[in-house]
Amino acid sequence: MRRRTGLLAAALMVAPLAACGGGSDDAGGTPVVNWYIGNEGWLDPVIEACNAEAGGAYEIRAESLPTNPDGQREQLVRRLAAEDDSIDLIGMDVVWTGEFAQAGWISPFEPGELTNVGTEEQVLAGPWASAQYDGQQYGAPLNSNTRLLWYRESRLGDRPVPATWDELFATAEDLGSTIQETGARAESLVVLFNALVESAGTSIVTVDDDGEAQVALEEGPTLKALEIMKRLGEAPVAPAGQGNLGEDDNRLAFQAEDAASSLMINWPFVYPSVVEADPELAKDYRAAPFPAVEPGLPARAALGGYNLGIGRYTQDREAAVAAVNCLTAPEQQRTIATTGGQPSVLRELGEDPAILESLPFLPIMTAQLEEAAPRPVTPNYNDVSLAVRTVLHPLSDIDDPQQTYDELKDLLERALDSQAVL
Repeated sequence: MRRRTGLLAAALMVAPLAACGGGSDDAGGTPVVNWYIGNEGWLDPVIEACNAEAGGAYEIRAESLPTNPDGQREQLVRRLAAEDDSIDLIGMDVVWTGEFAQAGWISPFEPGELTNVGTEEQVLAGPWASAQYDGQQYGAPLNSNTRLLWYRESRLGDRPVPATWDELFATAEDLGSTIQETGARAESLVVLFNALVESAGTSIVTVDDDGEAQVALEEGPTLKALEIMKRLGEAPVAPAGQGNLGEDDNRLAFQAEDAASSLMINWPFVYPSVVEADPELAKDYRAAPFPAVEPGLPARAALGGYNLGIGRYTQDREAAVAAVNCLTAPEQQRTIATTGGQPSVLRELGEDPAILESLPFLPIMTAQLEEAAPRPVTPNYNDVSLAVRTVLHPLSDIDDPQQTYDELKDLLERALDSQAVL
């Protein structure tokens, strides 16, 4: 436990960083909207489209963040804590919204300010919930994501598509297949655990009437989720080196010509990847809903994607909001979906023909996003995430789910007592 407590403590240390400042207007007078976001494949075309549409009213410029989400968050937190006024617009992982809002690093959107994603009628339920904090909308949902069960049709044959985790394990055994699932000590492990506990009927964290986060994790449902994670870490379904595998490792292993795996849990980016690498192989890819924990109990799949936030210290909020309204417009949503394999947040594009052509599994994703399980919306999220990663890694070490449950609940309660952020 000393090692685990030390990991949490180390994560609370923040190195100083001077603010970059300098304002948002370039020498020619055109307002510049500095957009801090990870380097996504769809970034350039949507920025070009919005800059062209703006006609000189503003210019969006991408400020690239590290590819790793943890690295992205660390750099943003350091800059925002230093009141860096060069941050006009932020591409936030959906789980950062509550933390950034509580810290005062982003400002809420006023009613009517957002033209495309400002109401529940416009936005799918899961992405909408991820953008709210303390009764206000702090994020503008940009795109979304959810994890599916992927399988190779030729290998499944006439077997039924697994609908529950028990069926998935039985099918893997029958096929002699591993189940490609991430096991690295990273946010992806939290994504898996959250989806399982939500699907089992509980939550990691709840928020009381005073806005205080409390550990939930009802024992019975949590033990069911931990039992699934234990089985995922055991041979023969666990891929070799699972404790170090991320989503892209799973994608490559599943995509390999001589793949030992016919089954995979992953995000939809795997489909555009295989279409580009091997269009013939892509014809063998099929997707199904995220498996249920129990028959008759709806699965609540993971929720990913970006929310757009307005930096608290921006010198041109009006230009930043105008950029948000362009970036969330249906035209840009289509580009993000067709280029990056990430479904739109807009209800009106739930069965869009142009998106369906490149993402034939769109209806499954849209349905899941209405019931998706957002990770805890709390300003203490980073501590919660670190606690889960620490206790549950590697999956192969979950020998006794009851002992793991007791240890995790204790560490989470102590994590929520801390008010510090990385």
